[in-house]
Amino acid sequence: MSIKEISMLLLGMVLIFALYYLRTNEQIFTATPAQSTNNESGQVDLMVATEPEQTTLPPAVLDQVEIPDWLGNKGDYELDNLTLEDLLELAQLAHEQGHDFFPENQNALVYLINAKAMGVEDPKIEELLTTIHAALYSEAELAIENYDATKLTALTARLKSIDENDNNITNYINQISIINTLERLTTEAEAYLLAGKLYEQDRKDAVNTTIKATNIDANYQPITTIKEQILLELQARALRAAQELDFLIAEQQIEIMRELDSSHDITMATIDELQSQKQNRFAYLDQQFYNAIQNINLARANDMIDALIALDIPPSQLNNYQQLLQKTQTYGPFDLAEEFNDLLANGNAGPTMVVLPTAEFYMGSQTGPKHQRPRHLVEIDYGFAVAKNEVTVADFRTFIETTGYTTTAELRNRAKIYDERTGRFKQKFNINWRHDYLGKYAEDYLPVIHVSWQDAKAYADWLAQSTGEPYRLISESEFEYVLADGENALYPWGDAEPVQVWGNFSGAKDKFKKSRIRWREGFKEYADGYWGPAPVGSFVANMLGLNDLSGNVMEWVDDCWHDSYIRAPGDGSAWVNRGCENRVIRGGSWGSANEEYQIHHRLKAATDFTDPRLGFRVAKTLSFK
Repeated sequence: MSIKEISMLLLGMVLIFALYYLRTNEQIFTATPAQSTNNESGQVDLMVATEPEQTTLPPAVLDQVEIPDWLGNKGDYELDNLTLEDLLELAQLAHEQGHDFFPENQNALVYLINAKAMGVEDPKIEELLTTIHAALYSEAELAIENYDATKLTALTARLKSIDENDNNITNYINQISIINTLERLTTEAEAYLLAGKLYEQDRKDAVNTTIKATNIDANYQPITTIKEQILLELQARALRAAQELDFLIAEQQIEIMRELDSSHDITMATIDELQSQKQNRFAYLDQQFYNAIQNINLARANDMIDALIALDIPPSQLNNYQQLLQKTQTYGPFDLAEEFNDLLANGNAGPTMVVLPTAEFYMGSQTGPKHQRPRHLVEIDYGFAVAKNEVTVADFRTFIETTGYTTTAELRNRAKIYDERTGRFKQKFNINWRHDYLGKYAEDYLPVIHVSWQDAKAYADWLAQSTGEPYRLISESEFEYVLADGENALYPWGDAEPVQVWGNFSGAKDKFKKSRIRWREGFKEYADGYWGPAPVGSFVANMLGLNDLSGNVMEWVDDCWHDSYIRAPGDGSAWVNRGCENRVIRGGSWGSANEEYQIHHRLKAATDFTDPRLGFRVAKTLSFK
């Protein structure tokens, strides 16, 4: 023999020995040998390799597998008359032809098993059997990789015929079960998808079936294909819903996509596209909302908020829209404390109005006289504005000249004036709204006096008609609210007599011109420099921005007189009874006694009563709801 032939022979013998060792040593295919390493202390640590984790699912999910008895019907092959040499020769020939374990009755494994059954120990049998055994393992792994349950079943049956205690058989059976289950779930998912059952309440649908399969093996190509088909359908539904502005439905589709595969490219692309559409929609709704607010189109503004809610914007941001809508419903285009003037029909500006906040306060006094009781809660939840000043002579002249109205004093041709010689009030002919408290012609900037409640009401009605806005007389509860400015005190400025100039009050240190006449019932240490009405706005405004509420002139309010507050309205509205003859006067004047400046003080007078200490101011309801 040549050297080359000897070398090939030796190599073949080594290969045969290695295959034989693999066949006879159980440890080769069941576990990985422990590896040893030296640690820092020089001791030997054993690092035991573990088997890779296998997919395990409940029996209710995985299909059960039966491995057929492969050799049960091999007696029909009529091998009994063959000798050991015949069987070995046939086995070798089948092996050379690549028929190690297929077809059924003419493969090397059949011949070797029959040869081994003769009970004769022959190294050739073991060598070839070891080779075939190794080939079975290799083919089984390839079948697993290709998800070929039929071939893996056949291979497992052949392994079982060699050694039914082979540790790999259990793993192969589990793999067969997994493949069968994947095939079944794929068929079910396809049927659900074809029937349009994408996502159902009972979870018998394409999505949940695909999730089950994916949990078993996320790399199974048929189920991966179905998953992509489902994601594409969900994507189409989500984007179609978004185009129809139904973002709730769109988000529901997104949630299903996340449940199916949150990291899939289709899912991520759909989320990005939906976010882009939502952002565009948000920008549009935001612009339309503010346009509606600016135009006081509150119905549309409310619709825009409903649409913004559908976008599921952050609660804090939604709250900002809702607060602005609520503010606009209450105050319209105005800000709190803002001053404005409505235009009269002749193009001139009406009275300066101040926007006031809504309020909740207690009106009346529980310890005062009967007509100030009982103390009761009043909630003003509507927007309203009050004239910054009392109505002036100039304001009233515009009304008279426009309408030709005749006042009560003009009809009577007389009114009271202050007698500078006696210090008392007396009736005088030819006195009306054009005159001051002394009976002389009044300056335009003075508060109009010598007007009855009827005159004040006529002016307010004309102002409403001329401006087209809801002007009216101020209600009694509104007057007490703005007079007290939320303070629970005796006077608007506190509980003690004033020590600084707050308004036009009667003070012991004031005197009439150069005479010796002084106020006997005024504040002892007070002087404001005026005897008689002062020009409107001559003193510091209160915290709400209103002038002369407590002094200068008393003011008519809209309410009828009632002897107590029993059954008084608690919503800020005027308490009016049809045909009432007496109305309410609030606030003090330039010539009042001390108690008349108190917050809860109130007087009654007939609707045709006039006085040189009495005027009025107007209010306006800001109704935008």
